[in-house]
Amino acid sequence: MNLPAQLPRTIALALLVAILVVVVTRSARAAERVGTYDSRAVAFAAFWDEANHARLVATIQAAREAQARGDTARHRSLASQLAARQHQLHMQVFSTAPVDDVLASLGDRLPELRRAAGVVRLVSQWDAAALARVPAADRVDMTDRLIAEFHVPAAQLKVLAALRAAPPMPRWKVWFLSKLDLV
Repeated sequence: MNLPAQLPRTIALALLVAILVVVVTRSARAAERVGTYDSRAVAFAAFWDEANHARLVATIQAAREAQARGDTARHRSLASQLAARQHQLHMQVFSTAPVDDVLASLGDRLPELRRAAGVVRLVSQWDAAALARVPAADRVDMTDRLIAEFHVPAAQLKVLAALRAAPPMPRWKVWFLSKLDLV
């Protein structure tokens, strides 16, 4: 066997394999782009959405009507629902509780938002465990796109900006403050 004659072929083959590995790795990584978002800002925006306010007003009105007609069981049930929703909202807006319910409210628009951004899934920017497996170069911030879906009133945009600038509170602290009615 003539080794010098085989050397260019071996080098060419090694270069081809290296190029293929780089191309395949980049293609696989591009398919794994992940959309990130500030869950607090998205929850805040969803709260101010007209559809959410209509549901909230309807529930409050139903609770008042139940109380007025003496239907204590219905009133208690609705009041309990409102209190649970308020607690959940406080945990989502002031801390880092998941906002799966908010994302689900986007319905058919969510897959289109992901497609338009070229991401395969969404992960909260506060989910350190999930983001540890995603290189920073493969993350796309989707916060503004998600907020835009909820049509935040202009009067609330300053509050939203301040919220985004502040660090989230630990969940225990939000829970404690909500028990004292301070959030």
